[in-house]
Amino acid sequence: ATLPYTGFLAVLLVAAACLPSVGAAAAANPPPKRGIPSMIKASLSQAPVMALTYPIDTIKTRLQIPFGAPSAYQRSASAFKVRRINALQGPYWTGVVASCANQFPTFAIVYSTFEAARNTMEEAFPRQSKHVIDTLAMLIGSVAGSLWSTPCEVVKCTFQSGMYTRSLGGAVRAIYAETGAFGFYQGYTAQLMRDLPLYGVLLGSYETVRDSYINKFLSAKDKKGVTRATRDMTPQEDAALGFVAGAIAGGVTTPFDVVRTQATMRMWGGRPWWSASSSAAMMPRILAEQGVRGIFAGLPARSLYTGLGSAAFFFAYEKFLRLKAASNNK
Repeated sequence: ATLPYTGFLAVLLVAAACLPSVGAAAAANPPPKRGIPSMIKASLSQAPVMALTYPIDTIKTRLQIPFGAPSAYQRSASAFKVRRINALQGPYWTGVVASCANQFPTFAIVYSTFEAARNTMEEAFPRQSKHVIDTLAMLIGSVAGSLWSTPCEVVKCTFQSGMYTRSLGGAVRAIYAETGAFGFYQGYTAQLMRDLPLYGVLLGSYETVRDSYINKFLSAKDKKGVTRATRDMTPQEDAALGFVAGAIAGGVTTPFDVVRTQATMRMWGGRPWWSASSSAAMMPRILAEQGVRGIFAGLPARSLYTGLGSAAFFFAYEKFLRLKAASNNK
């Protein structure tokens, strides 16, 4: 079998599309020695919030699964009514252990790898565009993070969809028995296509919203419009802006999340784990079969879930940065 270059080309195109937001966000990031430890600490602080709000993610995932009905039926109002009914039925916490195993390590891997790759490329290519380096570094970070997160997501989806309702170990053994070790990476490229825009849009939108908020509400200006003083943001404001940024990022990347969910489900049993071309081709197929409503399935739940997690992250992140700055000034 030939390797599916189409899917990997799609990932690179997504990376190029994310270049402005990734570059803008990275340009505003703190220096490496100050920022990355704070990001890792903030990731750890974010994990309990993501676990507590896990039922929202369960509902979102179920709303995105078409439950194998004929394609002609998928666009109908009745089909989406069935999805809602299935989504709102318990259990809601099934698969939460796999989700918890995913949250903190993935975020830490992504941003630690991003920073290391960025520093290495800046030293090796000092004249290269910062935006290009930041985008390539984010791509490398997303690839590294997805190596950990994809198996967790596969196991989590099997629970949320109702494929397995017993033990986590039983689900892992069943996946391995049916598809082998590579089965844990089904939908890997689809997940990359989701995660790269997510991190880029999240960082970019947070910096944009934050700068706009400071300029409009926290800055004292003279009659000529020149800023004379700026008030520091409160932790509550950090959380609120983090929520807005997370909700935006979650909403914008919902089509990629739908592809990832359905790629994980459809590639279960038989298709090779690296079937990236199938993942890359799924978005137009979902749009054709299920319409716009299908490609944006679960958008409110995803925006809410991502927003809450982002609020917790930036609340802790900015707090740790202030504590670090205060410690350095002593």
